This record gives sequence, structure tokens and C-alpha cells, in this order.
Amino acid sequence: MTPAPRSELERERRKVSSLTGELLAVYEELGLLYSLGPRIGSLVDNDQIAALAVQEAVEILIADCGWAVFCDGTGWRLPESCCVAIDAAAAARINQEVLGPLRFRGQSQIISHALAEEYGIDDPTIPARFLACPLPAGGSSLGCICLGRRPQAPIFTSSDQKLLYAAASLTGMTLENLRLQRSEMEKERLAGELDLARQIQQSLLPRDLCCANFLEASGSSVPCYEIGGDYFDLVSLDSDLCLLAIADVSGKGPAAALQATMFHGIVHAVARRSKDVSELMRTANQCIRERTASNSFITAFLATLDRRGRLRYSNAGHNPPLLIQSSGRVTELTEGTVPLGLLDNDSYLEATVQLEPSDLLVLYTDGLTDSENAQGETFGTERVLDWAAGQWQLPAAEVEKSLLHAITEFCNNRRQADDLTLLVIRFLGDRC
Repeated sequence: MTPAPRSELERERRKVSSLTGELLAVYEELGLLYSLGPRIGSLVDNDQIAALAVQEAVEILIADCGWAVFCDGTGWRLPESCCVAIDAAAAARINQEVLGPLRFRGQSQIISHALAEEYGIDDPTIPARFLACPLPAGGSSLGCICLGRRPQAPIFTSSDQKLLYAAASLTGMTLENLRLQRSEMEKERLAGELDLARQIQQSLLPRDLCCANFLEASGSSVPCYEIGGDYFDLVSLDSDLCLLAIADVSGKGPAAALQATMFHGIVHAVARRSKDVSELMRTANQCIRERTASNSFITAFLATLDRRGRLRYSNAGHNPPLLIQSSGRVTELTEGTVPLGLLDNDSYLEATVQLEPSDLLVLYTDGLTDSENAQGETFGTERVLDWAAGQWQLPAAEVEKSLLHAITEFCNNRRQADDLTLLVIRFLGDRC
């Protein structure tokens, strides 16, 4: 048997040596992931996760020090808890002089430098050899894990880079999963709070509109978001008198809803001691001026209706209600003044109008007139007046239904950008 040439044997030995090296590298990588994965998976704090990853990387790669730094796109954040065997100030200097200028980004970018030779950083507190790997997350980088070795230690090899990349990738994935989990939990929390707010707001609207036997009423409020800044009410002040209220807070969403709730409280508190709508307006204006932002205001229409049909009202910048008389005539109640919360106003005018049996009163917010169709046209006041001309014979509930249908048909079910509220009153006359 002829022995194999020496060159061929050498090639085989190199091949076996290479395969052995690759197997050892894979073994080290699997060992690192097996050790690190369960431990960081049990943590819920970003800094603790990064600190544990640094400690594990320092141990596995036999580094002299290590740290983790986070980047939010505008600057670095270096938690002291993520510094292992290195002063935070020294790590921050490397971040500033090395990572900063390179604008460290990307999942596959690994930085390996000899800091003394390449950057002239000759400081005993700073490692001579430097290796950094990004914390990849969703196509970007959350920061990086950095390792350092003293001058006498071996340089960082490609195997070291692969190991650190494995640790950094696992850490980045864990941090990103945790962020998504927190985001989902935050969405659920906000959804729960909004649902609770919606329930509270709905509970403040009148449940029973049969507050007196001399009128019938129907009303509804449709917020453009989960909660809105519109408010309407019908309150029995005594057996012969009812309070009518409708209001629209500037803005939308939770802030507007809170102010609408405050206005509800003011109306009910003042109505217990006074039946004067102008006094109610003055008190509401004072409270709003004292307790809300300077750029916030509320438009409101308040009125009292008694058994004999006398309507006393005050309008603070709100849409003029419609009086639809039994003859079919439609009139806007245009008397009014500025919205609540804008001025230190002590004078809110009060006007009076006499209703006859079967007369209708339609109160609404500007979400009605501002409703838009696909062409960008608004429903507008003229369409409201045209609609009103044919409503005088209908019960209050049918009038409300008719108006909502007219708006829905005009907008073709298009989602609106403002809250929409209606209150319809039909005066029945004194039945006693």
C-alpha cells in the first residue's frame, strides 16, 4: 500500500482542525444562548436584561470589562448597572469618541478596534482592545454591547465577534419582545380606561327624559371618538318647571370629556339653589375661568320651561335652537352672547319666548351642521331649516330619528370629525 503524500495529509489535518474549530465555536454559541436565554427571559427591566447579557458575554469571551449602552436616535444612555469592571465615565468616553462618530447602526455591523493605536486613547482606565456589537430590533439598533481587554490580552477574533453577535441578537430580540408586550398592555390599559370613561360619561346623560307631564323629550349624544365633549340634560326643578341644557366643549377626546363632566356638575349644583338661567351662566363662566386652560371654552344653551309654556333661555355662543311651531313656522332663537370661559363676563342675557301646545324645540351641537359628505360639503344651517319645515306634526322621538337619518343619508355613513348631540322637546301644554 502506497502511503498518502505529505501534502494531502496536511490538507486533511487542516480540514479536521477547521471542522473542530467550527464545532467548538457552535458549541460555545449554543452554550451561551442556552445559559443566557432563560435568565434574561425571566426579567422585565431593560437595564437588568442588558446588564445580565454583559456579564455573560464578559465571562464567556474572557473579556476584562464590558458595558451596554442604549441609543434612542438622539443620544446615548449608559446605565451604571450595565457597566462590568469599568468606570461609567471611561465607558462614556469610548461611546463618545468611537461609537458616536461612527453613528453606530445596523444589525450586522460589528466594531473591533485597538483603541490606543487607532484612536490614541492612552488611558489606564480604558481598555486597549474594544469590541462592540449592536442590539438589533426590528431593522434598527437599540444600542450595543461593548467588551474590552487589557493590552496584554489577545485581540478579539472573528469567533469572538460571532459569539458576541449571538448574545446581542438574543438580548435585542428580548428587549423588542418586551417593548411589544408593554405596548400591547398599554393599549389594553388605555382601552379599559376609555371604556370606563365612556360608561361614566354616558351615566351622566339623562336616563329618563319623562321629567314632567307637560312635555315629551328625546335626545342622544354620539361622540366622534370613544368619549366626547358634548353634553345635554333635562332636569326637573319642581313639578311645574324643567331645566333644558346642551353644551359643547372646545376640543375633543378625554380633555373635553372632563370639562363636559365639570359643566354637568356645575349645572346640577347651581340649579339646586337657583332657577335663574342667567345666574347659572355667570356661575359656570366663573368656574370655567378659574379651573380650565386659558384657550378652552364651552358653548352652552340653558333654558327653563314651565307648565304654561314660558321658555326663559340664555345662550353662550351655542348654535341657535330651532322653534318649530304647530303652524309649521320655523324660528331660530338667536339671542345670545360669548361662550363660557373666554371673558370675565357678568352679564348673560336672558330672553323669553312663549310656546304653544305641540310646539317643538330642537337643540343641537355644531357636530350636526359641520357633518360632511364625501365631497367635503357640510350639512349646514340651511339644510337644518329645510328639514325642520316638515317636522311639526311628529312626536319628539320621531323628530330626533328623522334628523339623524337626514344627516346619515347626507354623509353616506361617513365617519364624522366632531361630536353630535341632539335634544328635542315637544311642549304638550298644561294637562292638570
